[in-house]
Amino acid sequence: MRAIRFDSYGGPEVLTLVDVEVPEPGAGEVSIDVEYAGVNFAEVMFRRGQFQPGTPHVPGLEVTGTVRAVGEGVTNLRPGQRVAALTLAGGGYAEVAVARERLTVALDGELDAIPAPVAAAFPCNLPVSWAILHDVARVREGESVLVLAGAGGVGSGAAQIARNLGAGAVHGAVSSAGKAAFAKEKFGYDEVLTYDELEQRIPELTGGRGVDILLDSIGGPVRAKALDLLAPLGRHVVYGNASQQDHTYEANQMWYTAKTVAGYNIGGLADQQPDLVHGHLVEAARQLATGAVRIETTELALEDAVKAHEILERRDSTGKFVLRVKA
Repeated sequence: MRAIRFDSYGGPEVLTLVDVEVPEPGAGEVSIDVEYAGVNFAEVMFRRGQFQPGTPHVPGLEVTGTVRAVGEGVTNLRPGQRVAALTLAGGGYAEVAVARERLTVALDGELDAIPAPVAAAFPCNLPVSWAILHDVARVREGESVLVLAGAGGVGSGAAQIARNLGAGAVHGAVSSAGKAAFAKEKFGYDEVLTYDELEQRIPELTGGRGVDILLDSIGGPVRAKALDLLAPLGRHVVYGNASQQDHTYEANQMWYTAKTVAGYNIGGLADQQPDLVHGHLVEAARQLATGAVRIETTELALEDAVKAHEILERRDSTGKFVLRVKA
């Protein structure tokens, strides 16, 4: 079968189109004939060696298609069934991928309404959007939310979910004015700022109080300023580090300021509490199927994975890239 693989860590150019053996599902797993695969910044981090999955490696953390075969002990899925899945061990940029049964969602009933490109775009991002707001930040009616990387996959979903959960004001932050205009038009933000505007504009927008919730996948200088942007009893939720620049807090800062730093990692939770993550996947799919959340997708061919990674690394992307795998 065709697959995109890297044999060493490095820039986008290490991604190559190769022929590899078709994988077989193990116990508790299914194999999937892939129609579309989502592209995520986490896969850029793996390719660069920031996190090292081992080489050779076929990247790809989410797919949609039909079940090809089921492994021992699989009871809720059957061959031929339309599904979307988290492929957290990688393997999504290929014609056949393997996923755990508990990280796979059957797209039947009301979920059959989800178009195929969108079904590949949600398993990695939208469950995170839901979980960081509903389970971690626990947004309450009328609270204000600031979403960093507000035009990206998780951020765009979080903006819409925050509103659905009753947030009173939802603001975004992005790297450029062009992204700001796109995000405000598409995802229902009250205001979308560039990162260098945050220190001045957030006090203006909140009457000097700060935001109640700050969602952070970026790290770097904004993470270092996060507590200053929060209101008393505000929550800073960390779920990524795209800048590769972390920030260290002293516990006394939380005490002195009456603020909270929390985190969410879908990969770690999938190992520890797969049923919880399955619930997040199903809820995310329902949000899409009912129209409560929309995802802007851009399709590229499988062999254009290098192009997708180049755009993500330049931080020029808006919405979500999906790779068209099935001819």
